[in-house]
Formats: sequence, structure tokens, C-alpha cells
Amino acid sequence: MKARHILMAGTTDSFPDIEYASGFKAPDPVVFLRAGADNYLVVPQMELGRASRTGKSVHVFTPEGLGLSGPARGRLREWTFRLLRRLKIESVIVPVLFPHGVAKHLEKRGIRVLIASEPLFPERAVKTSDELRRIRESQQAAVIAMRAATALITNSEPDKAGFLRFRGKMITSEYVRDLIARILFEHNCMSKDIIVAGGAQAADPHEIGAGPLRAGETIVMDIFPRNMTHGYWGDLTRTIVKGSATLFMKKVYHAVKAAQAVALAHVKAGVKCSSVHRSVVNEFNRRGLFSSVSGNQGAGFIHSTGHGVGLAIHEAPSVSTAEGRLKAGNVITIEPGLYYPGIGGVRIEDTIVVTASGWRYLVPCEKKFEV
Repeated sequence: MKARHILMAGTTDSFPDIEYASGFKAPDPVVFLRAGADNYLVVPQMELGRASRTGKSVHVFTPEGLGLSGPARGRLREWTFRLLRRLKIESVIVPVLFPHGVAKHLEKRGIRVLIASEPLFPERAVKTSDELRRIRESQQAAVIAMRAATALITNSEPDKAGFLRFRGKMITSEYVRDLIARILFEHNCMSKDIIVAGGAQAADPHEIGAGPLRAGETIVMDIFPRNMTHGYWGDLTRTIVKGSATLFMKKVYHAVKAAQAVALAHVKAGVKCSSVHRSVVNEFNRRGLFSSVSGNQGAGFIHSTGHGVGLAIHEAPSVSTAEGRLKAGNVITIEPGLYYPGIGGVRIEDTIVVTASGWRYLVPCEKKFEV
């Protein structure tokens, strides 16, 4: 979106565009402004030195440097207004999630605030070679952790009640999640809400899982690490069963694996995101695995096919019914899944790079089902 004055206020976690445009990352709220070709930051006094060394051309202010004193020094709305007044800016465009209180304050002071209807930095969706390297680092950590979690479950044995045990210790979702978290940390990554969901819990795509894992039931493991240094994410999901799966879940697994292959066959620059998503829906329907809603829970394929990955775990482009075409350099997930309340679920997810003629893995990871 073309805009002369782009304004954001908040943390770099809430607004990754701030980090993308300025090179600055901090846990505390800041103000960012792009006015023409110039970038501006307002940061706390303690962050002045670090913000001045971002490596990008940014004009950095502190509240004190803007002439604020007393309680006003700690108010984001005052930082924002004082910066705009100094630069004699009377109109800004802000993201949808811009703080309402700041926006109202600016409007009361005569600043026109327009809400963006499109991404403010659409170029974020096409990754540079340096960004690809960073995402690959995070994805590599996910692959290493996935292999370790799979090996643990492979080497476990069911007790008489069907619960998995390794060297006598009961294997729970928490136990596997702790193993994954430790490995990610060893590779300078962290992941919030790692999913290790077994049995009926796996019927909810975002259920992280709790309690003992059992033989014969699907176990969905979704690992999405964020590098603690540069902040880029990876994303990887596998579904496994210790021992033999039921005939129905075998059918479901092979359908999901086939649907992912069909989607990947459609991926290349210039293709509509919606056509990739539709190919998954069509494959499931062709196999008689239709989606439905019963009560307050859906069954079947109940989410989009994929999403962009970068400074945010979910970013453009959306591989769904949304409009838009893939571009070379997009980093996206392809993650079809099928979910059945009271039974379980299956999801397979890889993070890939779109190319002019197709796609490539960032980091490949084998697919195993019955282990």
C-alpha cells in the first residue's frame, strides 16, 4: 500500500513490521514512523544506544529528546503526538491493530488517522536470501527436535493398559513437549505452545495436548520455533502412531499425505493461493472425506491449507480462500489436516520456498506414520 506517513506504536512482537522496517527489536513499546523515504523511532532512554545501532538508516528519538517530561515521558500517545508535531505531519495511516487509545488521542489533537486495508509492507512476503537463511535455521531446529520426539515414541513400549513407556517412565504429552523445548533451546530457539496431542485431543488443531500417550492412537506434533537472536520462525508438523493405527485413521493419514502432495504440485509463482487450497478440498472430497459441522465442533478439513512464515509465525500470503497469487521468494506452509471429534486427527506440515517453476524445502524432514 502506498502511503506517505506510516505509523505504528507498540512492541516489535505485536508489530513485526517495526522490526522489518527499522531493524530494531525490543520487548517494550516504541513508536515507528515512515515519512517519505525517512524512518523514525521513539524509544525509551535506555534503548537509545541500541536503537541507534540497528544497521539501517533510522532517526532515533527518546521522549526526553522530544521535550517530554514528567508523566508524559511514559505515555506512548504523547511520544506519538510529539513526534508528528515536530515533523509537522497531520495525517497518518496505521495498521488494523493500532492501539485505539493512541489513535483517539491523535484525532483529538487534530491528526487524521486512516486505517490500512492492505499490508503496510507487502514486500515482507518475498524473502531475501538473508531472511531465507534465518528461517532455515529455525526450521532446522524444528526438524532436529521432531526427529528426537519421533525417536522417543518409536523406542517406547506400551504397557498392559496401552500407555507408552520409555525405560519404565510413562510418556506424556508434557514429557515429549519438554524434550522438544530443550532441543530447541540448544539451537537458540524457543517455541510457545508446542503441540503434542494424542488420541481424541488431536481432533482439535490447536489443542497442545496433556496426559499419557497411548499406542494405536494418532499423535500430532506441531513444532514452531522462533530464533532468539534474529526472531524468524520455522513450522513443522508430523503425525505418528506407535504400533498399528485403526483402518479409518490409516485412510485419513494417507488422504492427508496425498492432499499435501497435490497441493505441492500446484505451488509455483503466479498460481492463485485459493487454487492451491481448493486442490486440497477437492482431494479430500474425491476420497469421500467431506467436512461438516456438528454442534460446536467441525469435522474433516477445518482450516486453511497454509500461511506465510517469517518474522511472524502467521503472515502473508494466506494459502486459503483469500485472493492473491504466490510469488517467488514466498515462504509458506502446506499443512492439510483432517479431524474427527472423539477419535483423533492427522496433520502434515512442511515449510517451503516458492520458486518460479515450483518450490523447494527449506529443510526436508521424513514422514513416518506407524512407528
